[in-house]
Formats: sequence, structure tokens, C-alpha cells
Amino acid sequence: MVQQTQNSPKGDSSNTKSAQAMEARLDTLNPGTPRYEILRTAIDFKRSWLELAKSLSEIEKKRAYKEWGYRTLTAYTQHELFLRKETVVKLLRSFQFLESHERRFLEEKDPSENVVPLPSFQALDVLAEARENPYLSESDFRDLRNQVFDEDPSPGQIRKLVRERAPEPVKKASIDPQARLRKCMVLAERLYGLLLETEDVPADIPEKLESVVGGLKRLIGEE
Repeated sequence: MVQQTQNSPKGDSSNTKSAQAMEARLDTLNPGTPRYEILRTAIDFKRSWLELAKSLSEIEKKRAYKEWGYRTLTAYTQHELFLRKETVVKLLRSFQFLESHERRFLEEKDPSENVVPLPSFQALDVLAEARENPYLSESDFRDLRNQVFDEDPSPGQIRKLVRERAPEPVKKASIDPQARLRKCMVLAERLYGLLLETEDVPADIPEKLESVVGGLKRLIGEE
């Protein structure tokens, strides 16, 4: 079972006037309908960001907000859920990261099993961003990932760790061939890691890419 940490950004249902408005809106809706359930989940946001993120993801995919009289998801979440656009973006990106790379946290667990703490959505949002950083090696990303799930550091702390592990090279007039090879190696290593996480990929494909990674490492003297 996954336990959500309590995170309440500015602009959510922790605001007294917003909470009152949301409760009043809830009273006008039919219990059990999707619109009722997502509003109720937003009210419970402080203790369950994952449920809200999942609901928002489903609403976005189905464009259900159009049925409720809103032109965009942003308009719906701002006017009915009192959530800032930035918060919604982070919630969706964090949930998509779990769907793509940490699906075990979305699976139903036996109630008798130990509760596994889930990092804040802000921390997962930065981790998702780091996953796409071409200068961060696969091993460094794994170390970062483990630290985020074990310690739930603040977004600022995670960004600092990324900068320490993967400082962006200073742009120069002429491109250093070794720097280019290292970037190719990091990208190949990242692609190799993604292929291992992807189902239905023939085994020979990641095996060939593993050989490419090894060859690039030898070229830059890391093997």
C-alpha cells in the first residue's frame, strides 16, 4: 500500500475561502459522478495527492472538463478545484513519471503489507525532469532516484544534486570531440536504460546498444 505524504501548495484546498467554495460546490453535485469525485479528491488533496493526480490524468485524457462547460483543463482546475496551472502541470508530470518508471507504486497492495512512503509530487516532478537530463548518467540517475524515494528531499535539494552530478558544459566556439563523445555515451546509456524498462522489446536490441555504450566508453577512456 502506498502512503502519500502531506503536501499542500499555495492555491489548493487548504485555503479557507477556497475550501468553503469547494464544499459548497460539492453540495450541488450528484455523489458518485466523476465531477463529484474529483472535486472531493481535490478537497482531500493534503492527504492524497496521488489520487488527485490520477483523476486529473484521466480527466485530461477523456477531456471530461468540456462536458462540464470548461474549454480547457486549466480553466476547470483553476475555477473549480482552485489549483494553480503550475501545480496541475507538476501533478500530471509526477503521475506520468510513476506510470512510466515506477508502476509498482500504482498497484493495489495487500493491506497487511508494510506501507511504502511515496515522495512529494514536487520531488517527483524534479526527478522526472532529471530523467531527461542528457548530462546525467544512468548510474547517477539511479543514485538520485534512490535518494528521492528514501529521503524525500526538497525540490531545491534535488536540483542541487543534479547540478553536482551533471553540470552543463560551458559553450565554446569549437566543440571538444571528447565532450561530444561523452554526450553520445550518456545518451546511449540513457536509451539503454529506457529499453530495459520497456516491455515487448526484443532482447537483441538492448544487447546491441549495450555494446555501443561499451565502445563509446572505451573511446573516452572510461573502460
